[in-house]
Amino acid sequence: MIWYKEKQQGADDIMVSTRIRLARNLAKYPFPNAMTTEQAKKAAQEISASILEGNSTLAQEFRQLDFSSMTEVDKQTLYEQHLASPEMLDRKAGSLLLSKDETMSIMLMEEDHIRLQIILGGFQLDKAWELADKVDDVIEEHVEYAFDDEFGYLTSCPTNTGTGLRASVMMHLPALTMTDSMARIINSAGQLGIAVRGMYGEGSKAYGNLYQISNQITLGATERDIIEKLKNIANQIADQERQVRKSLAEHSGVKLADRLWRSYGTLKYARSVSSQEAKALISDVILGKNMQIIDSIPESIWELMVTTEPAFITQRAGKAVTPEQRDQLRADAIRNCFTAKECEQL
Repeated sequence: MIWYKEKQQGADDIMVSTRIRLARNLAKYPFPNAMTTEQAKKAAQEISASILEGNSTLAQEFRQLDFSSMTEVDKQTLYEQHLASPEMLDRKAGSLLLSKDETMSIMLMEEDHIRLQIILGGFQLDKAWELADKVDDVIEEHVEYAFDDEFGYLTSCPTNTGTGLRASVMMHLPALTMTDSMARIINSAGQLGIAVRGMYGEGSKAYGNLYQISNQITLGATERDIIEKLKNIANQIADQERQVRKSLAEHSGVKLADRLWRSYGTLKYARSVSSQEAKALISDVILGKNMQIIDSIPESIWELMVTTEPAFITQRAGKAVTPEQRDQLRADAIRNCFTAKECEQL
């Protein structure tokens, strides 16, 4: 089940999703930026065949999407679901292998020949790593990776050389954001080799108080070391978020409740809502639910963080719409969700 529909792991909303990404290249081809179109197509075919035509059970798990034949809206929807990177959307020779349950995606001919990604709901770094390692082994049985005994896996960007591993956790941190504590968190994490970015990673903003916490170092450490370090730091940040929530409840209870209920009212009755505003309001309502300030909200409200994104709204409309129309359709979708008490009934 795709990550934003998966039941959240744990007792709160802080750990939203987990991602493991591996960067790999084939030894006999130049890196993608130096490849001809013909080389890129040939390399992509070899990698696809290693999965789709192999004897592994994975052969039945994946379908292949050719980006050259997809509409811009469909490609953008994949990005909004975190299944494809923005760089991937511009690759004319690129394609995507996507598992049926949409937890596994393999981007071909992005910055590297292979970007293997596992994304799960909640805090499941160990499970995500086990899945990624399994798929990686299947591919490596059929192709030779670019690997150096001293440096490890060779990648287009030096920051990925070594393990080629990027592990990340998407965290919902509204209380730390409200109290202007995120600058301190970001600085402290950076000193430990951990990056704190917005919802869509590098260059994005933390709309909806959603932050991606990920490792910056891939060289000179094992995969297990990287994952354990990220787990520890994510847990420490989550503890700080809980402490600040408790403090807000004790010292600013009425003011906080007023803000959260106002957000609830806007979502339930507004006729036009932008994507950025929707995320902020949804974040408030989720916080209200978790702090037991607001009840009677849709169980699957988390889905709205993704399904109210611009491409999703346009795709649902089935035609091109103006930004103003999109904001109106977004508000309609949110109101219907609150009326139905279950967003999946949209």
